[in-house]
Amino acid sequence: MTPTSSQPRSLSAFALRLVLLSLGLGAIAIVVLLAIWFRQGPAVTIGVEGQRIVEIPGPQLIAVPFTPGDALSVRIANVEPVEGGFRYDLRYMAFGPGEHDIGKSLVQPNGQRPEPRPEFAVSMQALIPEKYSGELYATPNSEVDLHTNYSFLMFLAWSSWALLLIPLVWYGRDWRRSAAVAPPPPSITERLRLLLQQASRAELSPEQQADLEQLLLAFWSQRLNLSTKRLGDAVEQLRCHPQAGAQWSSVERWFHSHQSPFGGKGANGTIAKDLLRDLEALN
Repeated sequence: MTPTSSQPRSLSAFALRLVLLSLGLGAIAIVVLLAIWFRQGPAVTIGVEGQRIVEIPGPQLIAVPFTPGDALSVRIANVEPVEGGFRYDLRYMAFGPGEHDIGKSLVQPNGQRPEPRPEFAVSMQALIPEKYSGELYATPNSEVDLHTNYSFLMFLAWSSWALLLIPLVWYGRDWRRSAAVAPPPPSITERLRLLLQQASRAELSPEQQADLEQLLLAFWSQRLNLSTKRLGDAVEQLRCHPQAGAQWSSVERWFHSHQSPFGGKGANGTIAKDLLRDLEALN
């Protein structure tokens, strides 16, 4: 490699290092400025409360109460004892531009003010220019567009609600149709007829036989207006009736006789058919 060819390469490497160094310093400067800006927080102006953390030697100080007309209001948010004095969290609010002294609003218990300190100095800038006459600035007219899609959107919304009502009304109508009134419970006559029809085809269980006796007694009690206070009295009155007594005696022999005089199971069906025929004749 010749000296003439190596010189441009060394210059390009030096330029690259210089660029990288400049970028690094620039990035560090930006980070430092951002850190300072975030640390400072929002600017304190007239009517906005500021904060100062100050360590003051000597006895503990108290804030002078604010009176109307004072240019500065100071309060002590927190006090922490330190060696030889106290650390104060001072909050202040200025009501006018210019230089202000926080120390004038602090006193010792004996009424003596603290010695002047640089941390007590507060500077406030005016928000309004000094030579401002109070006139309002003229602003250019801007058109206000009052034509919006509100009416169209509301029309779509109400139309959607109306469309949703269609299936609700349709299914509600079907539901009302399906929700039919429950049929009334069968009467004594209907229940007695069903049991007699079943007995004419097959043997009844003991529970069904007891139901048949009770239904027959209830049927004749309603028809003859028999006394229902005592079961024995109702049965005696039922036996005295020609037709009701005959039916009751047939049922008693049918259910309670060990040897049926009517010829077995086939005869039981005949008794049930006879009772059913008499029931239909009475109704």
